[in-house]
Amino acid sequence: MDVHAKAQLNRRSLLRSIAVLGGVATVPGLLAACGAPSSGGKAATGGTLDVLKVALPSSISTLDVSREAGIMNYVVALLCQEALVGVGADGKLVPALAESWTSTDAKTFVYKLRQGVTFADGSPVTAADVVASLEANAKTGSTSAFAYAYAGVDSIRATGEHEVTIVLKQTDSSFEWTVSPGTLLVTSAAFLKNGDKIGTPDTKILGTGPYKVTEFAPDSHVTLERNDSWWGGKAAIAKIRIDFITDDSTRLLAMRQGSADIALNVPLEQLSQWEALSGVDVLTTTDRSLVTLAFNTAVAPFDDVHVRKAVAHAVDRPGIVKSVLGGHAEVATTLPSPAQWGGLPADQVTAMYAGIPQYGFDLAKAREELALSKAPKGFKAELHYPNSGPQLGKAALTLAQNLRELGIELTVKEVTLEAWIAELTERKAGIAFGWYFATTGDPGEFTQQLLNGANAGKGGTNIASYDVAEVTRALDDAKATTDVAARGRLIGDALTRSAADVPYQPLWWGQAATAFGPKVTVKDYGPYFFIGPWAARVGPK
Repeated sequence: MDVHAKAQLNRRSLLRSIAVLGGVATVPGLLAACGAPSSGGKAATGGTLDVLKVALPSSISTLDVSREAGIMNYVVALLCQEALVGVGADGKLVPALAESWTSTDAKTFVYKLRQGVTFADGSPVTAADVVASLEANAKTGSTSAFAYAYAGVDSIRATGEHEVTIVLKQTDSSFEWTVSPGTLLVTSAAFLKNGDKIGTPDTKILGTGPYKVTEFAPDSHVTLERNDSWWGGKAAIAKIRIDFITDDSTRLLAMRQGSADIALNVPLEQLSQWEALSGVDVLTTTDRSLVTLAFNTAVAPFDDVHVRKAVAHAVDRPGIVKSVLGGHAEVATTLPSPAQWGGLPADQVTAMYAGIPQYGFDLAKAREELALSKAPKGFKAELHYPNSGPQLGKAALTLAQNLRELGIELTVKEVTLEAWIAELTERKAGIAFGWYFATTGDPGEFTQQLLNGANAGKGGTNIASYDVAEVTRALDDAKATTDVAARGRLIGDALTRSAADVPYQPLWWGQAATAFGPKVTVKDYGPYFFIGPWAARVGPK
């Protein structure tokens, strides 16, 4: 299978970069380090708490993120499994199972493994286990959701008792992120023989993290016990019970009654209700997420740039941020947020963004564009949003009201998360929501996923079916260079050139809110908190 073909992600691959809830950044790039020592010290300590009770806003059907790589799967799995590297609070790569690594040239990466590490079943971690975990994603015909990330790998070898070497076919400036949690979770070679049974209630998962799963009831709950042999130190809380509670009001009630110690995805428009709960701390942080409208450039009437511009002008982005999100977001002017450009000075990023075409809220301009289109009298369309994102639905209703004045009838419909993801994969709708959390600290991530023509096929991450040679060439060149400044210019060129075609209308860069009950203390809460061994940073009061 060639690189272009492997870039066409299957449905499970698409899950990796699509958010399944608001309020948690996905892996690996905008996350806490994979091990506690890399992200602020040992596990939290304090009093005693028999069981940490956690309310998650979405359910999962498997523990295996290589099969269902949604953010909730990661929130559970990263308590148990780790990668070669993690990402620190500053967005830079940090040691995890690999205590150090070097790149001998632009295509060769050598990882020195941390010694004395064991899996939760007591077996030692060997170079052979790491190689097997990598090859599960890289081998020809792999069905792993991570397979696309390894398309450029030429060889993976154990080059020492505690050393693994990866050689690429060609330079890939983003490869260093591939062995972080977003696209690698290490398990043992023996455990991998369980095949399709991995992630099920009977077989579960095996890793090196601070906890191990003892019970898994799909669409209901997960229970975990502490792994006392974790190399990062003994976690303060011995047991965790994670319940899947999709309804916002039910999560609020659980926190009020004390049947939840932590609740994720606090609705930003309901912060005051949650903050009024006795003894409850509601903490907010930027999560560097992106919500965007995606116009399928291969489906009429959205194959007409004037239709796309008309709809873009009909979106009141500042109004949505103020009224729907309570001001807890920032109007998005392109795909990656400025915070992702750690490699370039802020003034250069600001100047770059100033040159990207914008389509501000202006119904007069919207009418002008529609009049130039092949549907000047309007048309009908449907816009679906997942039931785990009510804020998307509210935003869609404001858009529908504005479009009605143009003669465009937009039907807004809530669907299940699985149905929404399936629709994005099938690529039949003309307009859709994209809801993403950055998976690396790389500004090219969203740009490559959403604009590169290699990802425009069915099931690919380019949900606008946008395939323009000039843009793809710039992105390919950006991937092939290790010159930070040149790479930044190429990515900026791709963002600017594509904006003229309006395959997407970015809406907002988001924030997250999490409620912590009166029985717990929390350490190092921030954009990266829930990725990595997050429960090791929670302790009893």
